[in-house]
Amino acid sequence: MFQTYYQQINRIIRENIDKEESKYLLEVDPAEYLDFLVEQTKWETLTWDESRMTIEPFSIKAERRDEFHSGRTYQLEEHRFRLRIPLSHHPQRKEYFKFGPSTFWGAEPAWKFEDDVLVLEVEMNEQAVQKGVEQVRFWLGNRNKEIETGNSQLRDRIKPVWEAKRKQLEEKQNTTQALLQNLNIPLHQDLNARGRPVEIKPRQLRTVIEKPKATSILEPTLNRDDVMALVDFIEQYTRQFETAPKSYQKMEEEELRDLLVGMMNANYPRSTTGETFNKLGKTDISLRVDSGQTLVCECKFWSGAKAYNDAIEQLFNYLTWRQNYAVLLHFCKLKNMTTAVEEGKRAVGANTSFTPDTMQMQSETRFTSRHTHPQDTRKSLEIFHLFVDLSV
Repeated sequence: MFQTYYQQINRIIRENIDKEESKYLLEVDPAEYLDFLVEQTKWETLTWDESRMTIEPFSIKAERRDEFHSGRTYQLEEHRFRLRIPLSHHPQRKEYFKFGPSTFWGAEPAWKFEDDVLVLEVEMNEQAVQKGVEQVRFWLGNRNKEIETGNSQLRDRIKPVWEAKRKQLEEKQNTTQALLQNLNIPLHQDLNARGRPVEIKPRQLRTVIEKPKATSILEPTLNRDDVMALVDFIEQYTRQFETAPKSYQKMEEEELRDLLVGMMNANYPRSTTGETFNKLGKTDISLRVDSGQTLVCECKFWSGAKAYNDAIEQLFNYLTWRQNYAVLLHFCKLKNMTTAVEEGKRAVGANTSFTPDTMQMQSETRFTSRHTHPQDTRKSLEIFHLFVDLSV
């Protein structure tokens, strides 16, 4: 159980520390090594998204025994539901399910997975579906609660164990040094010995845009993979707005922008600022990457194709010659999202900067388009278009 794991963390830490060389433990920075121990022993929670759950009817052949005819068997067709619930990616999912919560609710289901999707087969009735969802909430939710409680106490539990070990090693080292000094014999030096590098890299649980290593002096450019990762993050986060549209529909553009900026800063530290001045105007969100390069993101409420075209032109006013990517995010309070997306695509296609045959749909509410760069007719600009449904 996770509860038992965290209760035994002192023993686990002692065993891990005892495997290290004393020389290394004396040379390593105590605070950094404490961070390392915490990161190495903590667990990640596993989250699920019921709002994206799907259901699939299917049938199976079940073997039954006829008790009235000498126990002969026969096959009977059973109709069932298959529930698919998206999960967050978890690097230790197999181990996560080997550990259990300290509370029980009958027998835990035999979980099945399709990549990062939980597959649960239940009987074909409403009660069985509801029970299946409740089982997911119980077994995963209680695991997560114990992980969160255990993680919150880890540093306080580990610190005295590490400090005691370090103090013990320092005292032993001082005793040895005093003995060598009293003996007054030259210390042997191994000319071939190589010092072990002291390097601690705590496990990163969040995706960050890493600063590239400089190999030569080059003009900085945005990496498209980093841009795609950020756009994916924006899309995933704003999908949460759609699950409670009444709350977000009352907000102004600036309030929605501030929510997004806060979450981006939490996942991409020191990168995002709201209302950042950039070239000709004041853009909604500007992501700082390396060497001063920025990715501009404009947030608007949907109000029709003409306003959408105006938003594109406004976006152009913020761009510098070195910027090759931009994001246009629209919150749609009106119903008929499909119509809004189609009108947005028509507005893009009608824009004089649009490069024909470059529009690509990436989902029902996201597409990209390429345009002639406003600062250079020989350069291309890629815009990511995202729509968020806030209708009620």
